[in-house]
Amino acid sequence: MTTEIGERTETAPIVQRSLPPGTGRVLKRIAAAFGLLLVLLIAAVAFAPSSFWRWLIIREASQATGHTASIAGDVKVHVFSLIPSLVVEGFSLTNAPWAKPKDMLSVKRFEATLSLKSLLGFHLIFPRVAIDSPSIDFERDASGRSNWDFSRAGATKSSQASSAPLHLPVIQQLSLTNGSVAASDRIRKLSFNGQVSVQEYQAKSPDNHALKLRGSGTLNAKPFELKLDGEPLIGVEPTKPYGFEAAVTAADIKLNAHATISHPFDMAALQATVHLTGSDLADVYYLTGLALPNTPPYDVSGTLIRDNLKFRIDDFQGKFGSSDVSGKLGVDMGRERPKLTATLTSKQLNLADLAAPLGAQATPERKSDTLARPSAGTPAPATKLLLPDADLQVQRVRGMDADVQFDAASVMTSKMPMKKVRFHLNLDNGRLTLNPLDFQLAQGDFSGNVAVDAQGATPVTSIDMKLVNVDLAQFKPKSSNTAPLEGQLLGRIKLQGSGSSVHKTAATANGDVTLVVPKGQMREALAELTGIDLARGLGLILTKNEQNTELRCGVASFKADTGDLKAMTLVIDTTNVLVTGEGDINLTTEAVNLSLRGQPKHARLLRLRTPITLRGSLSAPKIGVDPGKVAAQTGGAIALATLLTPVAAVLAFVDGGLAKDANCTALLGQAQQGKNLPNQ
Repeated sequence: MTTEIGERTETAPIVQRSLPPGTGRVLKRIAAAFGLLLVLLIAAVAFAPSSFWRWLIIREASQATGHTASIAGDVKVHVFSLIPSLVVEGFSLTNAPWAKPKDMLSVKRFEATLSLKSLLGFHLIFPRVAIDSPSIDFERDASGRSNWDFSRAGATKSSQASSAPLHLPVIQQLSLTNGSVAASDRIRKLSFNGQVSVQEYQAKSPDNHALKLRGSGTLNAKPFELKLDGEPLIGVEPTKPYGFEAAVTAADIKLNAHATISHPFDMAALQATVHLTGSDLADVYYLTGLALPNTPPYDVSGTLIRDNLKFRIDDFQGKFGSSDVSGKLGVDMGRERPKLTATLTSKQLNLADLAAPLGAQATPERKSDTLARPSAGTPAPATKLLLPDADLQVQRVRGMDADVQFDAASVMTSKMPMKKVRFHLNLDNGRLTLNPLDFQLAQGDFSGNVAVDAQGATPVTSIDMKLVNVDLAQFKPKSSNTAPLEGQLLGRIKLQGSGSSVHKTAATANGDVTLVVPKGQMREALAELTGIDLARGLGLILTKNEQNTELRCGVASFKADTGDLKAMTLVIDTTNVLVTGEGDINLTTEAVNLSLRGQPKHARLLRLRTPITLRGSLSAPKIGVDPGKVAAQTGGAIALATLLTPVAAVLAFVDGGLAKDANCTALLGQAQQGKNLPNQ
């Protein structure tokens, strides 16, 4: 502020023009009073008795946790120092009212020193922390209440809160002796009891590891061991990266990692090379809470990068059984439910390795609670089931989401020629879909979609899969270079059922299963394959030159009703003989009960034939003859017309264009007109 007087410029004091007279003296007195108050406060804190500190610590700990805190021994505080210190003896924190009647936390002695300089710089550094005989009890019940949830709003934390990374101050010397940890988690069905110790040695080891953390105990009654070796803590700074190596063994799970954290004791930013092995990836649920699929023995590795609540591995690679898998995957823990995303490829997939993810039964020696497991108390079946009967653990499936794409460039299989397998798996709030699910054969395709709704107590599964242009000539028995059947196979499976396993779902299934061969050849090799001369038994005529018979149209249509797969239309039309069949397949017992009869089209071929039977089970079918029954060739037109009537609808169910196929159209004409069929 300036005042102009002629040519002279005068600068006026701002304070004097802005404030009333005498205000400056008042401000000085107030500042002096605050300074004196601060000195008195520091003096009061410095000379406060231990009873005051005991009261303050108990009050703050109780309010912060909602549990009652207590201190049985001495409390010593030294404030007037460049390195203030605190010693607390006999600290304990009561458990939640619903939990075990024991302290949630107890510590025989706690000692810590604080760098005053770091306090003024807002980056806390503790030169020394020593903890003697800590005992911790973690518990979570089936309803989701956890004794470590200190929130006031309720008993269950959000996924983001419970997964938040640790942000601890820097500790330059850490000692933890005689520690014990107990954990019981009803949701994860996890039980842990172990001991832990941390010690830093002044002399560095050859690998530059001075910090040693050791933990051992049992996880679900199986051995557990933790080893962590870190760089020296002395001289650690908040802005300097810190490296350590960790090894975890839990039953048959082995994890080795070499990690670096950007800021010591701040786990929000971490990078680690990891190597993980085990017999079933689903067991990793106990360590991570992620509902991963059942797998054969695995050996995987990659570089794990953590960014707060997001984890990713961009160079994932490994083996599951004899199948290689590589790609990218990530987990986002900052959601209501953790979400797994992955894009994976395989250079060579062994189809047998997909048995475990589909729910194949665990081997008898493995009794762990895997993602899909045999039902407790279920007696072993008399015969081996073809359809897997391991139960899907719906609680795990509801606990996370997933978006996984998988593509196998080549496939190994002992029973079926196959080129590629690909699928897109999506899991959202207990609803799982595989769309598309595609098995590409050397010639042909088996594809469609599968949906599993696991939101209810019992999962509901819907399947809609199609066989398209599958060349039967590619299926050759090991004992012959000639395929028993030739032609294109088409089909469709559309079923819906409820159950916790593939077998239980099939046992309740309703829907349709249909196979169609519009045209082809039946070869003499079929007799060698089955051990029975089907051509002779059914009255089929093999030409002398090619030793085969023309297959003009074949239809096998089954109706599923609560697990009973009944043959509605079972017809094979050849040049001279019409083969019909009947029977059913019980998907509950997997028992097969089918029979085929040959029906000559001309009177000159009229003779008695023996029915061909298909008995046994889905896993071990047996082809034979029924000598007790003889196929009488009477009333053929009426009976066959009844059998063939549904063919039009069946063909449309598989492929709308099949109704225009010349051979299948001729078969429909026989049903409608009853022509060329013997009546006597």
